[in-house]
Amino acid sequence: MPNSGASSPLPSTTDVLIVGAGPTGLALACALRTLGVDHVVIDRAASTAVHSRAAAVHARTLESLAAIGAAEPLVALGRPGDSFTVRDGERQVLTTPFNELDTPYPFVLAVPQQTTEEVLEERLGALGGRVYRRHTLLDLGELFPGVNALVTDDETGEVRSIRARYAVGCDGLHSTVRQKSGIAFTGHDRPQNFALIEFSMEWSGPEGEISFFFSPAGLLAVSHLQGDTYRVVALVDDDTPTPDLEAVQHLLDTRGPSAAGAKVKDLKMASTWRVSHRLADTFGTGPVFLVGDAAHVHSPVGAQGMNTGLQDAFNLAWKLAAVLDGTASPALLHTYDSERRPMAQGLLAFANQLHDISTMDNPDSMRLRNDVLSAVGKIPEARAWLAQRLAQLSIVYGSPRARSRPRANACPRGPVWPRVWAGRWCCRPARTPPPPSGPPPRRPPRWPSPPPRACRTPCWSAPTGTSR
Repeated sequence: MPNSGASSPLPSTTDVLIVGAGPTGLALACALRTLGVDHVVIDRAASTAVHSRAAAVHARTLESLAAIGAAEPLVALGRPGDSFTVRDGERQVLTTPFNELDTPYPFVLAVPQQTTEEVLEERLGALGGRVYRRHTLLDLGELFPGVNALVTDDETGEVRSIRARYAVGCDGLHSTVRQKSGIAFTGHDRPQNFALIEFSMEWSGPEGEISFFFSPAGLLAVSHLQGDTYRVVALVDDDTPTPDLEAVQHLLDTRGPSAAGAKVKDLKMASTWRVSHRLADTFGTGPVFLVGDAAHVHSPVGAQGMNTGLQDAFNLAWKLAAVLDGTASPALLHTYDSERRPMAQGLLAFANQLHDISTMDNPDSMRLRNDVLSAVGKIPEARAWLAQRLAQLSIVYGSPRARSRPRANACPRGPVWPRVWAGRWCCRPARTPPPPSGPPPRRPPRWPSPPPRACRTPCWSAPTGTSR
């Protein structure tokens, strides 16, 4: 188990302060640690999240996780699925062929967010990093050339000050970093509630896929996790109490395939929540950046949220490393907002469309929807496009002229960093690149950061509007 930071005091200075040890914060910490960047991770929780919502990891995310040595352990603990499949009872309406994608990970991985966090925290420990748990951010303010943070130890009540060159808010929907930085979180709550339920059951329903049942009674998404454990996300009424065993059985009987013979045996977790669609006005202001749910939240339909947050973390990580070691100008960090915010904006529009399609309640509209999707599902190009979009493999940055990939053989850190994180990749690997071996040498924080120096051998092509 990784060192939680309980046996050592909180450092007073660091290069990067990461607030929040969810999947995005842990991935950012692993990436920075692998790149040799000094950082501190704090989180108010005593352990990883138990009742978390995300349960699917897409191909592009796995490609990025491979760069920090976390993909294979995660795949071993999850259940790969060949497709997202939309069904109307026994009828298959539409399927997305993830197994046909051009990637080392041609599947969607069904795995609870808690497991993803545990794998990432274990990897962080193996790299020599740690999480300072039961530590809460009280205040954050700019102090040239970085920030000054006030952090309290929730166990002792002691308040300490940390000076950091950069601060990154990975602290979720109610982000303290975002609030203290004065960044608006524009959006609205949707009028639908969802239930998240995890349980064990016996059934003979479809396997090797994540199933979305577009039933007249409402949406039901079923994921098969490890063993006989299943996870369901269901559209429910506003006044619906937290589902019990009988309610879960009723959901499956009325919305799932009748021939599956679902028999719920044991309820492990259940909760309800209201969907929000919100986007931060900026993903970075001065030395402060927002990542994941601190920057964008939306409907769970399509399983895009955590995957997008992890891509935020990887996009920011190599840029912080390049600026801090002097191989890039600080102007490179401006491209984090100019690249990732438009991606998130498009994602919110896409998720909003998926949400509206999935939550129709007019019978005539539902029949028309299913007929249209069935017709679309007969077009191979349409299925391939949807699989690429959901797997996030179609994301590119900047204008077509600026989309040239970096030269993999010119990067001093090895080809994996620019290939995976500066865009997707600049050349096609035969297979997943090997993870870094062992923790990198730890170096002391640079305070203040050194002046930029010329990079003799550029390892990344310049993003749009940025000169090296």
